[in-house]
Amino acid sequence: MFYKIIVTILKFLVFIIFDLKVHNAERINDTKDGLIACGNHISMIDPVILAVSSKRQIHFMGKKELFENKFFGFVFKGLGAFPVDRQGISLSAIKSSLQVLNQKKVLGIFPEGTRVRQYNEDNAKPGIALIANKAKVNILPFYIKGTYKFRGKIEIFFGDETNYFEIFDGKASTEKYTEIGKEILRDIYKLEDR
Repeated sequence: MFYKIIVTILKFLVFIIFDLKVHNAERINDTKDGLIACGNHISMIDPVILAVSSKRQIHFMGKKELFENKFFGFVFKGLGAFPVDRQGISLSAIKSSLQVLNQKKVLGIFPEGTRVRQYNEDNAKPGIALIANKAKVNILPFYIKGTYKFRGKIEIFFGDETNYFEIFDGKASTEKYTEIGKEILRDIYKLEDR
């Protein structure tokens, strides 16, 4: 209920402030199972754009610093978000992610771990692939482009839901997860040209 109220308010604000166009929304709205929605990250407003573009609730993984303020920590937790330590492996974040996905919900992640202006496959982290493999869920790439200026045009493009482990053969390792993370990033940035 809290999430729906906040997202309704955010939709209204986004409608007033930006010119938002959503492409292929059915690719997230028509899903029923656990799913990881992951995309590029150009602004701290990106989670808002993803949330208002989907009929499904998005549970975000956010940097732990966002939760240090009591008020914002309360709001973020009320929205289904949970903290992650970006400096190393966060077992609590992995556990929270698996919990969300095992309940057939959507997990929103920005796999580069921070705001980035241009594509660099070396920004790929192994965590996204590890979580997808452990939860046995697909990944839905999305790409956000535009300018976050008053009445600026912002577009979000949803790609195809993909099982990156369908043709995976062999034992999982950090190297393999990083390789799959790079493939996920490539698929995200391919959406830029649409």
